[in-house]
Amino acid sequence: MEKKLSPKGGLDSVRLYEPVRFEEGRDKAASGKGLKKGEGSGELEKEGYEKGYAEGYDKGVKDGEKETAAKLKRLEGIIKEIEGYKEKKVNELLPQFIDLSMEIAKKIVHKEIELDKDVITHIARDAVKRIEESVEEVIIKVSPADYEVMRAYLNELKEQSGLKNIVIEPQQAISPGGCYIEMRTGEIDARIEEQIKEIGDAVGTATNSEV
Repeated sequence: MEKKLSPKGGLDSVRLYEPVRFEEGRDKAASGKGLKKGEGSGELEKEGYEKGYAEGYDKGVKDGEKETAAKLKRLEGIIKEIEGYKEKKVNELLPQFIDLSMEIAKKIVHKEIELDKDVITHIARDAVKRIEESVEEVIIKVSPADYEVMRAYLNELKEQSGLKNIVIEPQQAISPGGCYIEMRTGEIDARIEEQIKEIGDAVGTATNSEV
């Protein structure tokens, strides 16, 4: 402490002397690294935030993947249940579908026969093709409604088939459009009902093998 005397010989003022502490300055510089006040703590906060965000993001992604996997597994189970139910219902309803289809086919065929009287000639011609020319006599039984049409077609049928002895007979039991052929070696059932039945049997056999 230095005492300065006034011109009157008394104490005018007192000034304290404080030496410079270089070590303290170096400590402050080292701890702050030359940053302004508050700048170092902001960097730490930012680093902590980014680290926390990254960890939270990774956890969220993993949790989301687990949840998605669980939902996909559940969805797969639902799809299998639906497929099993669909297959079961198809097996239950298939016979009804076939019966309905056959009924529709019958109505369409009978309607076509009503509109086209020459249907019987096509049916008879296709049936006669199965007969060998060596057969001596063939009797074609048809509906009374088709008898006159078949009589007019008889000569043409003989030429097409190569059969010389064909007899046309009306038969009440035969529905329009179909015919029943008798020979010594056997018979051919070309009635409309029988042909539709054969189609239904074929459809039923095919669907049973695929279901």
